[in-house]
Amino acid sequence: MKEILDILIWVGFGFLLFVFLRGFNESQVQKHKDKLDEVEKRKQEKKEEEKTV
Repeated sequence: MKEILDILIWVGFGFLLFVFLRGFNESQVQKHKDKLDEVEKRKQEKKEEEKTV
């Protein structure tokens, strides 16, 4: 019985770790996308500024 309980606990721990890491990875990807969008927006604004000058 103890072995079964240990296996269930390890599987549950592994699942929670997997969910946490997947969520963390998605948040990092979103942060990186936002940063790239910001850089692209700055480049676009700089080009428009140069056209008007």
